[in-house]
Amino acid sequence: MPIDAAGLTQDDVASMSLHEEFDAYRQRYHHMQGLLADVQRSVNAGPWRWIGGDRVPGIGGDGLKPLPGADTLNSYDLRTDRNWSPPNATGDQQDLRPMLEYFDEQGWRHYEGHPGRDHDTWAKTDDGWQIEYIVRPDGNYSLTVFSELFWTNDDLALMEAVGGRSDGVYPDESLPGEYPPFPDWDDPIVNPPKI
Repeated sequence: MPIDAAGLTQDDVASMSLHEEFDAYRQRYHHMQGLLADVQRSVNAGPWRWIGGDRVPGIGGDGLKPLPGADTLNSYDLRTDRNWSPPNATGDQQDLRPMLEYFDEQGWRHYEGHPGRDHDTWAKTDDGWQIEYIVRPDGNYSLTVFSELFWTNDDLALMEAVGGRSDGVYPDESLPGEYPPFPDWDDPIVNPPKI
């Protein structure tokens, strides 16, 4: 039976309540934010711009690693993105060096690609998370952290449980490690789903 990014099968998750899935998602979200902060600091300890919100589970089905039987209702992933613009940045390939050195320090395998005039590198952590860093000629540098797929009993119910307790407000920018608090299960529904 296929296992997800947490090492769980669909049968394992089938025995979980929505509350238990919410708590597991909450832990994964905090893990993602901690990973993001560490990676950010390797190139810039100053402010980073947000690219929308990142609290609600992503739609499953597709993923970085095939998960046989996964579809949009029984799986999800997590993803977060930030941008920054170094002074006088030109998108030179050398600007990847601090990130590559960080990946090496962590012992993570990494790769470089060259989509058009951009330069990018990506790595996979020991626990299955992916990190991509892109430097562009316009001086806009972006960092993305995303997971492999996790099983769920109902992706829409989990999205509503998380999104309903979230105010949907995100900063324009923040320092590494700064992000809006994740809700607790006992928090009220403040953002009911719109049907």
